[in-house]
Amino acid sequence: MARRASPLSFLVVVLLMAVAFSALRRHLPAGGAAPATDTGLPCWESAEGCPDDQALVEGPGRRPADVVLAAVDVCRDVGYLCADVERDGSLRLLRWPDGTRELRVLVPLPDEPDRTYARALQRAAVRGIQAWQGKPFALRIETRERGTPDIRVSWTTSLGNNQLGLTRTRWQAQGDRITFSVPGLYLATRSPSNPSRRLDARQVALTAAHEMGHALGLPHSDRPSDVMYPTNTANALSARDYRTMEAVYRLPNGAEIRRDAPETGRR
Repeated sequence: MARRASPLSFLVVVLLMAVAFSALRRHLPAGGAAPATDTGLPCWESAEGCPDDQALVEGPGRRPADVVLAAVDVCRDVGYLCADVERDGSLRLLRWPDGTRELRVLVPLPDEPDRTYARALQRAAVRGIQAWQGKPFALRIETRERGTPDIRVSWTTSLGNNQLGLTRTRWQAQGDRITFSVPGLYLATRSPSNPSRRLDARQVALTAAHEMGHALGLPHSDRPSDVMYPTNTANALSARDYRTMEAVYRLPNGAEIRRDAPETGRR
């Protein structure tokens, strides 16, 4: 008779994050984008905006973090990585595994009848993603399909609920093996407030940069000057965007930063 494996022998932690980048207010028609408001609830980005737009699903069997870091130890020079720790009490670091050297990113041509406009959007998305080149590893950005990419950009006319972009990521730990994937990175081509209005290349480039930040493991920023701010008003990636990314990949993958953890002196 075959021996049945213990449930504890296959503990998997799965994180599904749906992250949306709200519309840039100054580029929408009057009344287009509502200001962000804190509903106090985890949510998918809504028309009112939501600073905490991450949904957590775990199972089967909850695996605690192998490493717990005290916020007082690690939150001094990490950009906005710890922005939500004071409010939520903790933050889990979930990112691509150590040893990742290169990611292949596919940016196909949008299905637009105006080929000139489609190519402009494609170039804009490539430009936004390219802003993360070498931060923290090489990005091979392709515009034609050649095998299976690590990240595939999907174009859609509208995402609804005032969204310009949406990213879903999946993190798993099985024993010592950690995997990270991006099941979806979506970019809209039309204004969420006016479906007949086409988005311009600048909006698409900023949205692509924001969503790629999430695809690499970044949370939202708490300052409008950063590209990772939920309702982005930045013109380009900031020093804090890059500093936060450096911290995400310097600290242990899967670690939990906790506000109430005792100080250890670790930096």
